[in-house]
Amino acid sequence: MKKVFISLVVVLLAVSCSDEVRFNSPAIQAHKNGKIIWQANFLAADIDNGGYVIEVRNAGETVQLITNNDVRGTFEIGLDTGNIAIFKDADGTVYSSENMPDPSISIYPPTGQIIVGTIDNDTPKNIYGTFWFYAYTADGLNVVNFNEGVFYKTPLVGGLVQIN
Repeated sequence: MKKVFISLVVVLLAVSCSDEVRFNSPAIQAHKNGKIIWQANFLAADIDNGGYVIEVRNAGETVQLITNNDVRGTFEIGLDTGNIAIFKDADGTVYSSENMPDPSISIYPPTGQIIVGTIDNDTPKNIYGTFWFYAYTADGLNVVNFNEGVFYKTPLVGGLVQIN
């Protein structure tokens, strides 16, 4: 009976595993618009104006996560929080959590979280954490969503500038 149970557990684990998970170090990935896994080929972090700027890029697209403090913790993204998520697509269109949606798109303001879990003492230091957010274009008619985002071993190297 014990062998049958162990075999069943092994089979269930094998069946439930997904081939979508990718392991890289350093790495960042998230589900973009709930569908595709978005992975970065460039990642860096900076401390600017007392908070973190985490920037990742992939195929002409850029995500910036900006916090209002440079400590470990949970940073709520929303209007007037000082914590911002920005996405710039390959065409140059900017989506920001500081933009309100058009009422025909959503009656809810942009929201999200940046969670800085660990900062190691390597040289350079690295930041580890998770994130999710909704961001809108300036006219509020287009939205982008990133969820289940993870940033792992993002080097704190400086020199980043916030997207306008």
